[in-house]
Amino acid sequence: MNHRLIILPQARADVQRNALWWAMHHSSEQAARWLDAVQSQLESIAEFPESHSLAAENDEFAYEIREKRVGLGARPRYRAVFTLADDAICVLAIRAAEQNRLTEDQVGFDA
Repeated sequence: MNHRLIILPQARADVQRNALWWAMHHSSEQAARWLDAVQSQLESIAEFPESHSLAAENDEFAYEIREKRVGLGARPRYRAVFTLADDAICVLAIRAAEQNRLTEDQVGFDA
């Protein structure tokens, strides 16, 4: 079953911030490739969202959160953190794997 994909404002800001980092530290072409890859990978979540693992911080949230690795290369270093809400997948945040754990007050989402 395909779900609607909703990218929440915080996640959109994360994508833009990370793409800017790629442009500044690599190249604008690589930033564009990163953006395309992440968008495609986010869209793929809608096919089988339950197949992705629970996020490490899942137990700290009032609702279930899952994650999918996104980005360039065979071992992407970003996590797309999302939840299922009715018939929708809500992407809460895009975080580098080495960033601190996500907290519920950082996502601005009420399940």
